[in-house]
Amino acid sequence: MRKVIYFFIILMTSLTLGTKSQAASVKRLSNGLRYVIVEDHASPVVSMQIWVRCGGVDENDKNAGVSHFLEHMIFKGTNKLTAGQISQVVESRGGSINAATGSESTHYYIDMPSDGFEEGFDVLAESVLHPSFPPEEFEKERQVILEEIKRRNDNPKSDLWDAFMEALYPNTPYKQQVIGSVKTITGMTRDMMVQQHAAYYVPENMVVVIIGDVKTSKVKKKIRQSFGKIPNKKAPPLPMLYEPAASEPEIKWIKRPAKQAHTAVGFVGPLLNDPRQVAMDVLSVVLGGGQSSRLFQELRENKQSVWNVGASFITHMGSGAFGIFSECPPDKARSFPNDVYFLLFEASGNGFTLEELNRAKMQIKSSWLYSQETYHGQASQWGFYTVLGRPQLMKTYLKDLNRVTLRDLKELLTIYFRSRPMSGVIVMPE
Repeated sequence: MRKVIYFFIILMTSLTLGTKSQAASVKRLSNGLRYVIVEDHASPVVSMQIWVRCGGVDENDKNAGVSHFLEHMIFKGTNKLTAGQISQVVESRGGSINAATGSESTHYYIDMPSDGFEEGFDVLAESVLHPSFPPEEFEKERQVILEEIKRRNDNPKSDLWDAFMEALYPNTPYKQQVIGSVKTITGMTRDMMVQQHAAYYVPENMVVVIIGDVKTSKVKKKIRQSFGKIPNKKAPPLPMLYEPAASEPEIKWIKRPAKQAHTAVGFVGPLLNDPRQVAMDVLSVVLGGGQSSRLFQELRENKQSVWNVGASFITHMGSGAFGIFSECPPDKARSFPNDVYFLLFEASGNGFTLEELNRAKMQIKSSWLYSQETYHGQASQWGFYTVLGRPQLMKTYLKDLNRVTLRDLKELLTIYFRSRPMSGVIVMPE
């Protein structure tokens, strides 16, 4: 009963905070910049985010990792502000500043009390639009990233993920490691970074999202002042992001220092603009969303062949990635792909139960509402879907979720599983 009451409180809180966000819309400046403003005075804070349609897919074998390296350098100073001044402005106001890079986008944000909005916005816009890339900071960050790569290479789960992306995407740049490699980061030059910034950090390729205790008229004025005079310039075209189905199944074996086996199998799914995207989310939760899921019950509880197992659908602008991941004893790893195959084959024929469907929908709805609890969460969702070109999902996602049927799930398995082979990776202890 307590869990029910707690969920109801979270539900009502999230709905209260998210109502104005759901009613928002994407606006444009004449130079192509998109922006979203949500004026909400429920809490005296504001989340300011700038999203750029630039990430690992926009790189090649020579400059792999440049987008992530660039993200590291954005807050290292401009011609007007030093790195120390940037952090001092934000932290003296009780705010936080950070950034992240993915396959298709990079985003920067400042969250702070709303009385510091103007100063915070100026710092964020100045940093993203006019970084100076100080040479001494460039070399420091090179070493930081090389250390990140070293730590990452010591993690068998990172090896699993990288190899899985390479197996799923032999023809598209989703196989590119966002962090880059020791070779590319060592060979990275400041000029390569300057070129990446000049090419992709242009108005039509950016989204500004401001949500919180602010006046819409004031925010519009600040956006026009900072971004409105930047000339319109075409960003480089998107690379090919549709991954054809694999011609035959392939399971890669990797040996690494580890105490247990890590496994991943899956297949490519629909593009972001495909209406079946939401149904793929449901399929992933029905199959691998928690201890009540089909995979957990069959493989963990009944067969006792894995210690942990889960499924997820990774949304991309292009072909999404459906993956099933597990940790298991080494002597059980070889049978994992077959176990998954037969489980999915059976589900594609006999389907799922209404109880499984409704439970998955409730889990997804709960997760969606949790993400609406904060201004930062709302801004992140608006930024992500808008920069990738499908902001309407912010308004339709829950409606689309409610429409998913048992028949939809069977059709997904028929289209994306039964008609094409799976790819996979198994990382074994040395």
